[in-house]
Amino acid sequence: MKRRLIYILIYFFIMFVYYFFIYDMRCSDLNVTSINIYKILHFFIWFFPIVMIILFSRDYLWYNLFVCMISHFIVCTLISKKIDTNLIEERPSMVIPTVIIQKQNHTSRHFTSQKVWLKGTGNIYNKTYEIICGSLGRVGSAVYMKFSVECSLGDTLLYLLATDTNRKRIYDFAFYEGKDFYTYHDYSLRKPDLVYYKAGYNVLYNALCDTSAIADSTALLSFNDVCGKYHNVKYSVKGYPNIPDTFLIYRNINEKLDSVWHVCAPEVNTPENRAKISDYGYIFHYDVYSKQEIESKCPRIKEYVEQYKKRH
Repeated sequence: MKRRLIYILIYFFIMFVYYFFIYDMRCSDLNVTSINIYKILHFFIWFFPIVMIILFSRDYLWYNLFVCMISHFIVCTLISKKIDTNLIEERPSMVIPTVIIQKQNHTSRHFTSQKVWLKGTGNIYNKTYEIICGSLGRVGSAVYMKFSVECSLGDTLLYLLATDTNRKRIYDFAFYEGKDFYTYHDYSLRKPDLVYYKAGYNVLYNALCDTSAIADSTALLSFNDVCGKYHNVKYSVKGYPNIPDTFLIYRNINEKLDSVWHVCAPEVNTPENRAKISDYGYIFHYDVYSKQEIESKCPRIKEYVEQYKKRH
C-alpha cells in the first residue's frame, strides 16, 4: 500500500511539472535547446509509468503495465488536447488568403464532411493546403485560413474566416495574438524574431532605369544592395505610359522563404516613397519606410540585416 501511494504521488508530481513547466517548451521553435529538452522529456513522460511499475509494483507486472499504460495514455491525450486548445487561442497565429481549388465529399464513421484543397494566393504562403471541414463554399471562393505559427504544433489549421473586418489590411498575410489583429508592419515591431522566422523582412532599394536602352519593353534596373554588391535586374515596363527613371525593388533577407527580386507596383513606386530610401529601406506589403524609421523602433530588425550581410 505504501509503495502504491509513493507511486501515485510521484506520478502526480511528474505530471504536474511536465504539463505546467515543460510542455510549454513546444512553443519555443526559435530556441533549439528548449525544443530538444521538450522532445526528450516528451517521450519520457509518455512511458515513465513503465519505470515506476518496475520499481514499485512488480506484482502482476504485465497486468499493471497494461492497465496503467492505457490509463496513462488516455490521461495524457486528454490533457494535451485541452492545453493545445488553450495554446492555439493564446499564442500567435497567422492569417493568409486562399482560394478553394477542389472539393470532395468525405465520410467517416460518425459524420459526413468535405475534403477541401486550398491554394494560398500570397508570395510566401502559396502552397496547397488539404483540410477536412464542413460546408465551405464553391470552388473558386476566397477564404482566409488561420493557423498557429509559434507552437511546434506546426502550421496546423485552426479555422477558416469567410469574412474578416481587417481583411483589407491582411494582403498576403497578417497576425493575431489572442483576439488582437496586427498587420505585417505592426507585428514586426512587436515580435521581430517570430516575423523573421515566418515572413522575413523585405529590404528595399532605389534602382536606376536606363530609359535609353529599353528593348522589347524590357528595361535593365541597376542598383547596389545592402552588401554593396552591384545588380542588374531585367523588368518588363510594358503598360507604363511614362517610364520613370527610378524603380523601387526589394528582396527578402530570409532567403529560405523568398530569394527573388520584386519590383514594386506602380502605385508604390512614387516620388514620395523613393525619397524615403537612402542606401536601403523597408517595405511591408504596400507600406514603405526608411531604414531609420524601422531600425530606431526595432534594432533587432537591423541585426537581421547585419546577419544577411555576413552571409553574403
